[in-house]
Amino acid sequence: MELLRLEGLSKRYIGTQALDAVDMTIEAGQVLCLAGANGSGKSTLMKCIAGGETPDSGRIIWQGRAFDRLTPAQSMALGIEIIYQDLSIFTDLTVAENIAFHVVQSQHRGWINWSEVDRIAAKALNELGADLPLRARLGDLPIGARQTAAIARALTQDCRLLVMDEPTTALPSRDVAQLLSMVHRLKSRGMAIIFISHKLDELFEIADRFYVLRDGRKIGEYAPAELTTTRLSYLMTGIEFKGDKAPQEFDRAAAPLLVVENLCRRDQYHDVSFSLRPGEIVGFAGLTGSGRTEIALTLFGLNPADAGKMTLAGLQLRPRSPREAIGNGIALVSEDRHGQGLFARKAIMTNIASSIFERSKGRLGLLSQAKERDIGDTWIRKVRVKTPSGEEPVQSLSGGNQQKVVLAKWLAADPKILILDNPTAGIDVGSKMEIHDIVRQLARQGRGVIMISDDLEELVMSCNRVFMMQAGRLAAEFSGETLTVEALSGELRQAS
Repeated sequence: MELLRLEGLSKRYIGTQALDAVDMTIEAGQVLCLAGANGSGKSTLMKCIAGGETPDSGRIIWQGRAFDRLTPAQSMALGIEIIYQDLSIFTDLTVAENIAFHVVQSQHRGWINWSEVDRIAAKALNELGADLPLRARLGDLPIGARQTAAIARALTQDCRLLVMDEPTTALPSRDVAQLLSMVHRLKSRGMAIIFISHKLDELFEIADRFYVLRDGRKIGEYAPAELTTTRLSYLMTGIEFKGDKAPQEFDRAAAPLLVVENLCRRDQYHDVSFSLRPGEIVGFAGLTGSGRTEIALTLFGLNPADAGKMTLAGLQLRPRSPREAIGNGIALVSEDRHGQGLFARKAIMTNIASSIFERSKGRLGLLSQAKERDIGDTWIRKVRVKTPSGEEPVQSLSGGNQQKVVLAKWLAADPKILILDNPTAGIDVGSKMEIHDIVRQLARQGRGVIMISDDLEELVMSCNRVFMMQAGRLAAEFSGETLTVEALSGELRQAS
């Protein structure tokens, strides 16, 4: 049974045709996987369905009833729910309060029946086949539990169409499996689901149909049997993708750029030792909480070690702040580009120049917009940020282009060592290729690169060596013929 039909939906922003006469249908009990590169129009399309944006033209038809546009209230009343990447949860409220929030709010009572709140939450969780502590503060629970609570809340609203926008970006592998199981369960209940993800292997696990957007236009609709990940990547980007690149060589006889010896920090990591040579890309894999990010933060001066020794180009290294680390030639591209990497409302050029603020000053010691613009324009060209102007706010960019801005910010500081923490999380395959090329170019220039990633294929393609971390220790090292996705996966399974 057809649930939703979009006819000729178009939306234009200044200088950008975000949607161009898009047609789409979805039926009850169907999982439609919406695929497209960053900037393809996926988010704009979903916002039109949810009432967050007004189409310039076209119609939204819900079970035979036509609308020129929907308001957020109309969309929710029809049974359309969207779970965005930030989940829109209340971290200071309990699990039950988050799940039952909309129901309680709609009752307009002067008092709250707490047993009813628990009953509503328990019922929604039961429908998902999930179990969460109802009275626990949601902000104290892991990201997988928060994702489950957000889905359960949608079920309390008599949801008919659930849109999931990059729901697995921050999830560890065991939580991803649970989430995909929930999707199958909701589908069996007759719910329609639009699933958006850059992790193509996940899409093939759950898709009944693929819908591909590129540059705001519909490229086509396909059954899973008609596609491979390589073919889908091409349809999304228009670029022939070859995933057979091997890690580039480096001078193995060169003196180490960085040496870490017996590094320890209580309750985080223990006796960690490794080296990094000029031109080498060293990877770190492991489950969340294994200590890999904590080591990166130590190198960047945010998480001082209790014991051990670090040397950079033969000199002792003990950074106590990011300022000291940057002064030593170390830069960190954080996993959280929104919270820790960017000033979202500031201009692109301001973000890029922020790491070298002193060079952006004029004669009187004040910020020179002309210097800031020159720095921004230079790096926008070098890392190929797609934008009409460096004066645009960075929040106007797609996820892939935002990540390029973060990279440009730190490359402008000319680091000796670049640490990348999940550098391509939530980024489309085309932007991933471009970022990988930038990283390889840095290594060719003689810089050392440390890459932390949940994407095992990314580590195998990019790194000369990969360390597997488990419970705060280096459990295994992979290189050469031993560095394969299968070997890393097997080690991860043992760790879990």
